[in-house]
Amino acid sequence: MNIGQKILLGIGVVGLILLSPVILYTFGNSQAIDYIGDITGGIANASTLTFIAFCMIGLMALLGGGKNGSATLISLFIGFLFISTAVDISFMTWFKDLVDQVSPLANHKLNLLTGVFILLFGMFLSFAKKISLKVEFLALVVLPISFLLGSSYAGILPVGEEGDNFKISMNEGFSSIKGMIKERYMQQENVQKYVNDVEEDASLTEDEKVQKMQELQEKIEKIESEEETLKRLKEENEKYKELIKSQEKQIKNMGYCASSKDSSSQVKNFIEAVVSNQPCVRDFAVSLVKEQQGAYYDRTRALPGEAGIRQICDLHYHLSSNWKYISDPTMIRNDYYSPANRTIALGLAGDCDDFSVLNAACIESIGGVARIMAGFCSGGGHAWAEVLIGREAEWKLAEDRIRKHYKDPKKILRPHIDKDGLYWLSLDWHMGQFTCSDNAKEEIELYTSREQVQ
Repeated sequence: MNIGQKILLGIGVVGLILLSPVILYTFGNSQAIDYIGDITGGIANASTLTFIAFCMIGLMALLGGGKNGSATLISLFIGFLFISTAVDISFMTWFKDLVDQVSPLANHKLNLLTGVFILLFGMFLSFAKKISLKVEFLALVVLPISFLLGSSYAGILPVGEEGDNFKISMNEGFSSIKGMIKERYMQQENVQKYVNDVEEDASLTEDEKVQKMQELQEKIEKIESEEETLKRLKEENEKYKELIKSQEKQIKNMGYCASSKDSSSQVKNFIEAVVSNQPCVRDFAVSLVKEQQGAYYDRTRALPGEAGIRQICDLHYHLSSNWKYISDPTMIRNDYYSPANRTIALGLAGDCDDFSVLNAACIESIGGVARIMAGFCSGGGHAWAEVLIGREAEWKLAEDRIRKHYKDPKKILRPHIDKDGLYWLSLDWHMGQFTCSDNAKEEIELYTSREQVQ
């Protein structure tokens, strides 16, 4: 069994374990479900656990968790049919009504128990070798039906008041998953529409619906994480508030890139968005660093000298301190790239993509080399800009100059060293620090202006 199969098996086993408290619930013991509900903030109930369990078991079966595909498919199909007679599933109500007319098969509790047993035994057979189709059919179809018929004639758990006092609904389970999306986001029209579209899309399986809800939740977590980071950063930059206040006043009076507000076109990539050749972008960047007079580079073109380092610092703490985090208008589908001149015209607002674009454009417009990187944080994908510093000797010198400029001898600065041995300074929300892992295997370069110095 390879690693992938072991992972899928683990997912399936967890799904079956989640059905254990559901079975206890159907037999009148709700303590296990109540306990799970307490530790999850009231989210868990019989319907939610059943919905999640179905998705996990289905994921294992559909992606081939075992070697014996016929046992997997038979157990999934037959087990689902049995369980659907005890669980409310919108598109299976006709089958439930049909089975309820057959007295020996109308015991919902036993049907649920039998369905779970079929899934469990089918999972075991899916990893067994040389099992004939006849044996599979006997174990997964004939024996369960015989058990139900025998239980009915023997009077085990008769249908009636004792047999029908539970209700489990897959639709209710999906609604519980949907309820995990925070209320302030559910009030947004585009989020509501997306969730409703997913819920009503008959072409999506239950697994796919859950996956889409999880992807939406990850995007929301990313937004919250970056908003919190920006909040802390602005508090840290309070010591520069007089300089920033002065810059804000100048920028407001000048109205840089005002005509860019009228742009109706949407760019599709970072190359089109980093418009450092726009005069208004150059003017904007210069206005922020003009207190740090001098050439950006001392000896080698595009590598920052002493004045260049100070200019980078002034640019970054102004942009990060005045940034308003606004998620993409299509945040639940595709990324939206705002050109640097438009971001300036709209008052420094947008998400991490827009922040990285503006940083890169400003760096280029005053003589530096920038690039845009992408990686994955706990809350989802992330993009940030970096500025080229040079080799190790230049980096050591830059470290001293940055810490001196920030008046912080312990300021954390982590270089990103590329395959050519060049050192890059992160211009993420915190200068010199990566929001994401700095493991190169998890990061890709989306844009670079390196060719400017070649």
